[in-house]
Amino acid sequence: MSFDFLTEMAWKSAMIGAASLLIAALLRSRSAGERSAVLRTGVAVILLLPLISFLLPALPVVTRTVYESAQPMPTGALDLAAGAATAPARGMWDDPTPLIELAWLGGVMMVLLRLGVGLATLSRWTRTGSKVGCPEWRAAFARAVEASGCRRPVRLLVSDVPAPMSWGWLNPVILLDRDTVRDPGEADAVLAHELAHVARRDWLLLILARLVVALFWFNPLMWLLERRLVAEAEEAADARALEHVEPSHYAQTLLSCAQQYVALTVPASAMADAGLARRVKAILERRLRAGSPDPRFIRAAIALCALVAAPIAALKPVEAVVRVPQPPAATAAPLAPPPLATVPDVLAGPVAPDAQVPPQAPLAPPALTSVPRAPIARERLAALAQVAPLAPFPPAPPTPGIAPVPPAPPAPPPARRPGNAYWSDEDSREIADAVREAQAEASSTRAEALREGARAREEGMREAMRARDEAMREVARSRDEVKRAVELARVETQRGLAAGALGMDAGARGMDQGAREMDTQADRLRSESFRNEQIARAAREGRTMTHEELLAMIPRLHAGADRMRQGADKMRRDARAMREGRHD
Repeated sequence: MSFDFLTEMAWKSAMIGAASLLIAALLRSRSAGERSAVLRTGVAVILLLPLISFLLPALPVVTRTVYESAQPMPTGALDLAAGAATAPARGMWDDPTPLIELAWLGGVMMVLLRLGVGLATLSRWTRTGSKVGCPEWRAAFARAVEASGCRRPVRLLVSDVPAPMSWGWLNPVILLDRDTVRDPGEADAVLAHELAHVARRDWLLLILARLVVALFWFNPLMWLLERRLVAEAEEAADARALEHVEPSHYAQTLLSCAQQYVALTVPASAMADAGLARRVKAILERRLRAGSPDPRFIRAAIALCALVAAPIAALKPVEAVVRVPQPPAATAAPLAPPPLATVPDVLAGPVAPDAQVPPQAPLAPPALTSVPRAPIARERLAALAQVAPLAPFPPAPPTPGIAPVPPAPPAPPPARRPGNAYWSDEDSREIADAVREAQAEASSTRAEALREGARAREEGMREAMRARDEAMREVARSRDEVKRAVELARVETQRGLAAGALGMDAGARGMDQGAREMDTQADRLRSESFRNEQIARAAREGRTMTHEELLAMIPRLHAGADRMRQGADKMRRDARAMREGRHD
């Protein structure tokens, strides 16, 4: 991947990611499933960005203006260019492009290595897992599969995972931790949530988002896009689970999962995440919409995201080349007349009868070294340069008995005009006027080209400044939005922890009350009359009960009461830690 192509993909992906996050933020009043669909479209478009850039017609955008000469380079410039071509190559430290490409490749390999380690961990947990044998969990799993409408085979395993999670696309797996399996009362809520992830294919989109982060790891917008996609997927799964689970029971299950929350590095959809407090608060305040999102609205949102992303993917930075004509060459020196051919002087003496005058060679046109570029001058020079060759003088044939007559002398050459042999002073003035007109026209053309180039450069600089200002404003808006989101998450987390602490205090009081009732029941069993009443009641119900059995129940009731009091103390400590913001 070349540096220019990487740069182009980087700013295009940043613009598409920012547009997806902005559209999802504008849909905050809609359901989480609809917002998740927009973010999914953004991830898919970023991954298909190279293919879209090649298939769509390019939309050229001038990013730089280059001025070139319209005339060929002179000999000196050609020598300089040849010298530059043979100059030694620049070193790696002179051009940082290879270092930047190596740094990008190193970041990609680090993120992909982290993803590979997470997948290997999930595969190991799955291999070492075993089938859930609890009948209550198996019955709840059958009910959740039927309610979710999932047609793919899903395996339910118990393994050494820190919290319930699901992963896999073609053969999805739900992994349960051993502490959660011991409480069958949470089976309906946990399985409804994880099967909602499987039905929505959230794991596949999570992997695609990780690939986007790997390719553009240097862009914080890609990390923010992945986090928002995971958060919206969790809320959408909560909304689907609430169709089959009572909200208060579901919220209590999420609170119990808060004790098992750890920061997961594996690529899986876990029920407990960093936004657990926000999700519980949304459920308790009835702000989380239960039910399926509107498919028509989802299609409209996806189409809007695609319409925004397609022109961005088709943008193509180009260079504007302005060809500036060179000024005309300097005025040539006056042409020297061509040498006249030597004519034999026949007047100096008689010519022999059989002597012949050698034929005269035709006069060659003058060699023009530099002719001004004016149509009038070229036509006049071509007309004046045509000089008729001199005809040879044939000898007279001898006549017998008569003395030979000398041949007629050759015609004298035409008289030279003053100043020049081929054109008059008036012709020279016309040539000079034509040269001046050509120079004036060339100067005017060059000045106009320079003005056009300056205007184009200024326009390009203004466009670049506007684009930079807009990008900076967009980054500032995104940064402010992130700060507000972080502050809101902090406040919501504190509120959620406070609400959870209140719920755990209430649970502790209930366990204390249950412990007192068990102690009271054990004390009453020590009375013989109370035992007789229990034996008589059991006889009426068709059961057989003895005094020994009732007396054996007394220590068990006291032991159960002690365990309940210990559980109540633990819940009070946990509630106190939640109020103080600790997670121990």
